[in-house]
Amino acid sequence: MRVKFSLLLFCVLIQSCNSQKKATPEHEQILETAKANFVFVEGGTFIMGNNDYHYTTLEHQVALDSYSISKYETTFKEFDVYSKLNNKEKLAFEYRDVKEFSGNYGAKWMNWYEAQSYCQWLGEQLNLPIDLPTEAQWEYAARSRGLDVEHATDSGKIEGSFTEKRNYPVYDTIVGAYPPNPLGLYDMSGGRPEWTNDWLVGYSKDTLVNPRYDTIHNYEEKIVYDSDKLLMKYCEINSKFVLKYLNLIQKKISR
Repeated sequence: MRVKFSLLLFCVLIQSCNSQKKATPEHEQILETAKANFVFVEGGTFIMGNNDYHYTTLEHQVALDSYSISKYETTFKEFDVYSKLNNKEKLAFEYRDVKEFSGNYGAKWMNWYEAQSYCQWLGEQLNLPIDLPTEAQWEYAARSRGLDVEHATDSGKIEGSFTEKRNYPVYDTIVGAYPPNPLGLYDMSGGRPEWTNDWLVGYSKDTLVNPRYDTIHNYEEKIVYDSDKLLMKYCEINSKFVLKYLNLIQKKISR
């Protein structure tokens, strides 16, 4: 079963920082916060897919190694530090006078290349193998290590309404405004769609170990997660979404 989650992101050490401006106290704080925000996800096996959703999403068993993922989506405040240090234009600069495009709101409107570039930069700064999550890693974490739930909320259900206290975002809010899922990850249901690393590829019925579809693909779209259920959709690589990051070290990260 697929459920709605926010995009997570790993960063690989590829991008050169020769042209990067001198680090500032704000930069150091962003890095310290990013490292502290990792949530360890112990590896395991789960059933991924939904036979009733689409012919490309057949249910199949997936086994994953352990990894860590950021508990929050990357914010505009964090992404702005990256942009400034690397002489890049502010993300969604034409809308920055709107509250939802500033501060601790999720840094939406980045395309896949921008999300991947941020991961590469962050991984270089922290000396960690950071990247966007694969589709399997994102879904496994959103479902709190593969639980059979329909929503990635604190209870696995959608609770509340527009007029009553609810457990998921309906409108755009600052990150972490609602309760996390049992694993400790925020904004995995409702809110903003998130990028993954994978290209759209039809599922196999075979058991898969650490599946990755970031280099070989049959279609021209990347996977993002959207809607109020754990459902994926595929989008053009230049579409605009947000991200979370993860790292591939198979143990808890020391602070």
